[in-house]
Amino acid sequence: MLNKNQKEEIKNGLLQLEFSEKEILIYLSILQLVSSSIPGLAKETGLSRGTIYDLVEKLKDRGFIAEIKKGKKRRLVAESPTNKLYTLLDKKHEQLEKSKAIVENILPTLKAISASEDYKPQIKVYEGDKGFRQVWDEIFSYEGKNFLSIARIETFTAFAGEGFLDEILKRKVALGFSSRAINEDSPAALGLKTKDARENRETRLAPKDFQFPSTEIIFGDKIAMFSTQKENIIVVIESKDFSETHRAYFEMLWKFLEK
Repeated sequence: MLNKNQKEEIKNGLLQLEFSEKEILIYLSILQLVSSSIPGLAKETGLSRGTIYDLVEKLKDRGFIAEIKKGKKRRLVAESPTNKLYTLLDKKHEQLEKSKAIVENILPTLKAISASEDYKPQIKVYEGDKGFRQVWDEIFSYEGKNFLSIARIETFTAFAGEGFLDEILKRKVALGFSSRAINEDSPAALGLKTKDARENRETRLAPKDFQFPSTEIIFGDKIAMFSTQKENIIVVIESKDFSETHRAYFEMLWKFLEK
């Protein structure tokens, strides 16, 4: 018999494979009982016979259970879970591949629409952890695979948390992104600078008299501005004029800090 943790683990897995909770209850009961009947399942699960009959038919149609005859009685048995679950995964994979093909087919047209002459600059505001992740998803979707940043590492780490900062850096490397960074001169920035080579980054440190309470990241025609943890806000500006101006500011500082 399954213990509580095993039942919960299987239930969570099957829910993600589009089983309903009642289907899971019936399916697990049949698996554990080896063979069963509608009345037996009603007693085991507490569900009505009508409900069980309807759900059994659905599970039979999907190939997870079968009906066999034992003498004059009919019994329900479970098909091999290995074969059926892998077949289900294959079907899902096939559906995802079709969806991917559809997206790849219409994406150029959608991009062309968004890049039309009628396009106007946009400003988007995000808050909290969810917003923070959304902005990084947007940064990592940039086809140029590079960005510029101006930051106080301590403030940025406090906003994001060290765990998520590590996650960002690993994702950056995995996606093949490179970056240049101007950071405040601090122990945290110096520690990060020692990892420049393996994290596809070049860092220069600002003079100690200069401070950056917020963080700014420039990518493509966009600028992402991360406030302090106290203010807890992120602003993304999509504007060719603004991004080019801020890129010029960055390059001026970069040249000033050149060794």
